[in-house]
Amino acid sequence: MTNVLPPAMARQFTILVVEDDGEVRDVVADILDTRNFKVLVARDGYDAIRLLTAYHVDVMFTDIVMPGLSGFELAAQAKLIEPSLRVLYMTGFDGNVPGREWALRHGKILQKPLRADQVIAEIEDVLTALRGEDLNF
Repeated sequence: MTNVLPPAMARQFTILVVEDDGEVRDVVADILDTRNFKVLVARDGYDAIRLLTAYHVDVMFTDIVMPGLSGFELAAQAKLIEPSLRVLYMTGFDGNVPGREWALRHGKILQKPLRADQVIAEIEDVLTALRGEDLNF
């Protein structure tokens, strides 16, 4: 069962959405915005790295297959910048994408097309876990 965070609490968290498809990126950002998260968006891994060096990000929600850096490559670099960063992956590809097993050990992969309730539930699960790890929360 998912622990649902009240919208007022959600405002404390910053989520970075990394997606090369502008429509998908906008839809995911809009879904998260309805819960009053602070949402940053990046069109590729390089844009995401720039944002990660400028802002504290709690959760990165990234596509796997993108031009330049893949979502997995991005996550590895992002963790060097923000070691406490949590990562969720999304993909339109089914089956085995290179690095899938690694990602499953370090995050979760959501299959596109995404449902709004699925995105919110997964983000809230990650944030609930973060909340449990931070006793000064």
